[in-house]
Amino acid sequence: GNGGLYECLEAHCTSSINNQIKYFHVYGVDNVLCRVADPHFIGYCIKKNVDCAAKVVEKTDPFERVGVICQTSDGVQVVEYSDLPLELAAARDDSGRLKFRSGNIASHFFTCDFVHAAANFKLPLHRAFKKIPFIDRMTGISVKPETENGYKLEFFIFDAFKCAKNFHVWEVKRSEEFSPLKNSENIGKDCMSTCRRDYYAECKRWLVKANVPICVDRPIFIHPLYSYSGE
Repeated sequence: GNGGLYECLEAHCTSSINNQIKYFHVYGVDNVLCRVADPHFIGYCIKKNVDCAAKVVEKTDPFERVGVICQTSDGVQVVEYSDLPLELAAARDDSGRLKFRSGNIASHFFTCDFVHAAANFKLPLHRAFKKIPFIDRMTGISVKPETENGYKLEFFIFDAFKCAKNFHVWEVKRSEEFSPLKNSENIGKDCMSTCRRDYYAECKRWLVKANVPICVDRPIFIHPLYSYSGE
């Protein structure tokens, strides 16, 4: 699991770079709309002396497969969608919004001090039901199963959030910063075509915001090396 990342990052905090590395932005590579090293997010965290922060989107579907960030008696933690009872996942407040709606999108800010603490924290193991390739004993052929067939034990990066001394949540617009690639094309959701659709839509919004006339009825692509967020 991604919880092993802290040990790797700690080496950079203690290496011979003369302490030039002070902050980390850790994000999931499957999110096509991720704003890498977001200056607003990072600048806010530095200004507020935040040692650990997480970007979230508002969760509107109780069945959406994202964890939610919660404040517990044992500190801040992310409760995975599979561990949140349905009655809590579907619970709503007086305004009709989900009570547990801070959906984790795997975009985090860490300081070196937090990384040190997390690297020395004993993370719990999680059991994950996965598709695990195996060798058929009868034929000797490698098999890639189409359904889950075994368990893997994993460490999760967010289990160390309780080590934070000043944890903040930064809510962003889903349409601007969250479009994950998790499924094959035949699923029709969180797949290649939806990622393209969402990125094209974001590019179009940039042009509209800049008062650029839209004269074409086809996908609009602005290369990320040309514009970071519509500037």
